[in-house]
Amino acid sequence: MTGARVRPVWGVLLPVAGLAVWAMHFGAVYALSATACERGWVDRTLFGLPWLPAMVGLATLLALLLLALAFRPALQRPRGPWIDGGESEPRFTRWFAGSAAVLATLAVLFQALPALLLPGCG
Repeated sequence: MTGARVRPVWGVLLPVAGLAVWAMHFGAVYALSATACERGWVDRTLFGLPWLPAMVGLATLLALLLLALAFRPALQRPRGPWIDGGESEPRFTRWFAGSAAVLATLAVLFQALPALLLPGCG
């Protein structure tokens, strides 16, 4: 094991990064919607756009950017082995991280569409 850099943290953080971004976006969309309804900000504007769709759009763009960054390691070859318990598993870790980022991207888009297209408070 000499010369190998042990990075067990990346083996855990990479696969859950996409799912964590999706969870944060989910919470942000509902927090923004609840705040807009509670405070009466549904009719406010931000740069000429309705406040709630503008904020949800910004949160969605930020989430998509973070998901693109989470997907990026799936396209790259590992520089050094990631070793966990003496066995290297970079292929599976990168594959799972990429798959989770793609699924999280679809989930982010599907939860943003109703918030962007439907009226804020029913």
